Amino acid sequence: MSARIAALLLEPFALWHAEREHGLDLPLAVTDAGRVRHASAAARAGGVQPGMRVSGALSRVPELHAVPLSAPALEAAWAEVCAGLPAYSPRLEVGGVGRALLTLTPAGAAELASALHARVGLADTRELALLAALGAGTGGVRAVADPAAFRRALPLEALRGVGLSAELHARLTWLGVGTVGELLRWSKAQQAAYLGAEWTVLKPYLHGANSGGVGRARLPAEVRLARQFDDPLFEPRDLSAAAQALCPALLEALAGRSPQRLTVRAGVAGLTLSATRTVKEDLRAPGVLHRAVLRALDDADAAHLGVEALEVVLSGLDRLGGQNDLWSRAAARDAAELAERRFPGVMRQVQWLDPFSVAAGTAYRWVSALTRDAPAPAPVASVRRAPVAVRA
Repeated sequence: MSARIAALLLEPFALWHAEREHGLDLPLAVTDAGRVRHASAAARAGGVQPGMRVSGALSRVPELHAVPLSAPALEAAWAEVCAGLPAYSPRLEVGGVGRALLTLTPAGAAELASALHARVGLADTRELALLAALGAGTGGVRAVADPAAFRRALPLEALRGVGLSAELHARLTWLGVGTVGELLRWSKAQQAAYLGAEWTVLKPYLHGANSGGVGRARLPAEVRLARQFDDPLFEPRDLSAAAQALCPALLEALAGRSPQRLTVRAGVAGLTLSATRTVKEDLRAPGVLHRAVLRALDDADAAHLGVEALEVVLSGLDRLGGQNDLWSRAAARDAAELAERRFPGVMRQVQWLDPFSVAAGTAYRWVSALTRDAPAPAPVASVRRAPVAVRA
């Protein structure tokens, strides 16, 4: 069986992640700012709908499990999913959170859909594969054999996942357009005039496009380090020492790169409690990294249960750079050289040796501002003479 282009959908990813963490059969709701953002099938069966307040959802389904929306946790979870996708295919292109393109055989697509409880579409083009995935059932695969017949029978609502707005969808439905085939009966000029700015986005899905295949997998690098403990750790000082012991190896693996996310996973009585933080400071210093690990561990709320294993993941690695003003630096250097030629020894600066020393001779020394290594004489402090009283 030859490989075809496969589109993987795990949308809405926040709900998929919540079901993955807490169970598929529980009534779940992903909440944001006191309102329901997404609801599982069991929750919807009890009357929970997206947009309602959490208090109203709990009144309808008292056993509802509300999961607060966390963008850093979702980014870390999606990165973990993407890290496992190359095991199914060496070709992988990651789109937005919850979407990816691969090349798979029908058997491989069925295995992936079952393993991730995802929707997978198989076709010869990227656009058709995504449309097929939007029409597939959860945990199933939909393959496109005849592109023309597939488009004719495709419900118009599937275009909502590729750029059709809710307003235009409602207007087209009011006109009696229920499938993509009915929309394709219009001429291209009529489609372009009615769809407006959305025509450019929808055209490849309506009429096909030569968008090429799927590129090779290029996943972002990450640093991962884990430790097991002989006895569960409860005390803050023990957890602080364990986190501090991980920092040297993490910094060595970073090799000067700066992470964007920090994830801590704590093993507790056979379970894993995790927390993810978006990095807002430079973690390339041991003290800063140590404090960030402890804060994430505090978010996981695992200390009172006894931490048996600790894993730290640093992802989104970048090398920080700085842009300096070349011309102003050159002008300042020329001015310093001119002043040094006219007044030898006047251009000097402080080189700190031990900023915590109380003795001036061991705390710092004066060096030349141009060479920055040759010792320079200390500046002479001006002496202010006291006024002399004159008797009349």
